[in-house]
Amino acid sequence: MKRTRIHCKNVAQHICENLDEDLNSQKCRRIRKHLEKCPNCAAYLDSLKKTVSLYKRVKNPRLTGKTRLRLQAVLKLK
Repeated sequence: MKRTRIHCKNVAQHICENLDEDLNSQKCRRIRKHLEKCPNCAAYLDSLKKTVSLYKRVKNPRLTGKTRLRLQAVLKLK
């Protein structure tokens, strides 16, 4: 079986698109290995976990118009 190196872009995409995937899949094992060596991706995952945790704590988050525009601007950069 050919083992391909996983890149940061693939890690971010996989984390966002496949949160419910089997954590023991080959791809998830490669991602865990990548996260052990890549501080940027590890920080990205940590930030994502914190964001989800905070979101779960707030019942009905409401953004002001200014905050909503800032968030949309940041999301467009990605």
